[in-house]
Parts: sequence; C-alpha cells; structure tokens
Amino acid sequence: MERWRPEALVDTFTGGASALKGRALAQCALRAEAGHVVAISSMDVYRYCVDAGMGDGSGATQLPRDPLPLGEDAMLRDGPYPGARPTDDGALHDNVAMEQVLRESNGVARVTALRPGAIYGAGADSRERVLVEAIREGETRLPLPDGGVQLFHRVAVERIARAVAAALERAPEGFWACNVADPVDWTYAGLAGEVARLLGWEFEPERVGFDEAEHPWQTVHPILCSDRRLREVLGVTEPDPREALAECVAWLWDNEPQR
Repeated sequence: MERWRPEALVDTFTGGASALKGRALAQCALRAEAGHVVAISSMDVYRYCVDAGMGDGSGATQLPRDPLPLGEDAMLRDGPYPGARPTDDGALHDNVAMEQVLRESNGVARVTALRPGAIYGAGADSRERVLVEAIREGETRLPLPDGGVQLFHRVAVERIARAVAAALERAPEGFWACNVADPVDWTYAGLAGEVARLLGWEFEPERVGFDEAEHPWQTVHPILCSDRRLREVLGVTEPDPREALAECVAWLWDNEPQR
C-alpha cells in the first residue's frame, strides 16, 4: 500500500477500533505520503450514548447531560463505552481512542472522521433483521417496551458510501468530524409498523416494561445526531430513507440466514 502511494486512505475500523490501530493507520498514511485519511468511526463516541445506555446499559442515567440532536462538537466519552468488546490487539473497542490518535497525527494534512448511526441496507446484517425474522416465523405478538418509543438514529449504508466519496472531495483541512445519519427516522414501534407494512403483515402490539423484552434499540433515551454538516458541507442528501428501508427489508426477506 505504501509503495502504491495513494492520495487518500479510507479505513472502516473493521475488527474493532483502538489507539494502536489508529497509530498504525496514521503511520501508514505518512509512509505512503497520503494527504488524506477518511476513517469510519461511530456516533458511539459521544458521552450522551453512555448516558442513554449504549453498550451493556450500565452507564445509563435518568438525566442525560447533552441536548439533542448531537452535533459534532458534543462532549465525547472519556473511555470505552460500558461493555465494549475486546479488539484483536488486546484493547477494548473504542472509536474515541482511534479518533484521538488520528487527530494528533502530525504530517497528515486532512483527517476526516465519519460518525454513522446504526447501519442498515441491502447486504448489511442490520437490526431490522429481528423484525423481518419475526414475520418470517409467523409471529404476530410484538412486545413494545415502554410502548416502543425508543429511537436509535440509523443510517442507510448507501448514505455512508456517498459520505465517503464526498469527503474525499470536500472535507476541510485538518481533523474534521461529520455525523452520518438519515435526516429522519422511526421509533422502534414506528419502524416495526413500517417493516410489517412492507411485508404485508400485521403485528399485535403489546406494551410491556422496558426490561421485559429484548429488542434492537434498547436505550433509555433517544439517540439523535445532527446531519447538518453532512448536508451543508459534504452535500449528501440521498438516499430517501423510505426507499432505503424498503430495499433493506426486501434484501433481508430474500436472504434468509443459515440456521
């Protein structure tokens, strides 16, 4: 890669983010004389996500400390989120640590950290699968913790791809972070209803306590990130979230997981 002398490096932090991986990426960019690093981070870098119970829920508080939507200047976590999985270099998965090393990497003119929400889309093993599989198995009962008001900001995988392409052309100099989230979203109950409509199904919703059902948006506060930089600086406004969700649901339905 270094001999190839690319103008930019795009890294997805696969295998778990850590300071060691950030350092390796920065050093690779310097040796390759690449002037730009685009790193796919996550909205989990924000302190608010710990307050909302992201991870194993142990950091949740009833009184979150940051206003919504979360802008890129919102307070970051001061360590891995509770329950973070180990990475293959022996550290805990931590996008904050990865970003910090890249932020301090002298010699790389541009470092762009893209912070997506929960990713969905065709080809992605997304959280929507839980709802699709319930319909596939003929389940009509739908337990809705606290009525299903949980909202966990999501993003179509196509929007991330468009953000990467736009960042290579338009991201400012120096370290620059940008949330990558859909402009609109559904609550858990609303998303379940939309998935059911797309598959011609009817759920029978049942309100239950927050701890009485496993579901893929289990946070005690809504997580919403501002997409203003994404729209106004990078110019990314597509795809339409309804169309992207329909494509995702169709893909999940056609690609039944192996048992």
